[in-house]
Amino acid sequence: MEIKPDFTSFKQNYENGISQVLSTALTADLDTPVSAFLKIADGMPNTYLLESVEGGAVRGRYSFLGLKPDLIWRCFGDRAELNRRAMADADAFVAEKDAPLESLKKLMAESHITLPDNMPPMSAGLVGYMGYDTVRLMEKLPDSNKDELGVPDGIFIRPTVTASFDTIADTVTVVTPVRPEDGISA
Repeated sequence: MEIKPDFTSFKQNYENGISQVLSTALTADLDTPVSAFLKIADGMPNTYLLESVEGGAVRGRYSFLGLKPDLIWRCFGDRAELNRRAMADADAFVAEKDAPLESLKKLMAESHITLPDNMPPMSAGLVGYMGYDTVRLMEKLPDSNKDELGVPDGIFIRPTVTASFDTIADTVTVVTPVRPEDGISA
C-alpha cells in the first residue's frame, strides 16, 4: 500500500505550515459505497455518504464517505456555534462572535486544502447543509412558522477520514487531512 505524499515531502510541507492530505488508493472491486459505509461508519454520529447521480437516473463517477469530524459548525437562526473538540466531546460547542455566514466563511477559508492533481474532488474540507430558513440571513422575510423540530438551520462537519469511490477507475481513495499544529512535529 503506497501512501502519498512520501514522508520527505510531507515533512517539508508540515514544517512550512502547509495543510495537506495523506492518501492511499485501493481497488474497490469487493465493496460498494453503501456496503463500505455500513461497515466503516457502523452507527457513528456525524458521518455521511454522498452518492452522485447525473440526470436523476445515471450513476455519476464519484461517491463520498466521510467520518470522524474534528470540528462541527452549526447555526440556529442568527447564532452560530463551533465545536473544535468534536471527537473528544460531542457537546463542546462555543458560541461564535461573528454572524453565521461570516463565521462559516472564515471556517471555509481555514479549512481549505489544495488537493494534489488527480485527487478526487471533495476529498477534504467541509460537508453539510444550509436549510430553508437560512435565507433569512440574507433577506428580510417574515418568520411566522414555529420551529417544531429543533434541528440546526445549518450544520457543517470537517471529516478527518474520507473515502472517495471512483466508479470509472474502480478504486477507493482513502484520505486524511493533516493540518500543522503548534508543538506537534511531523
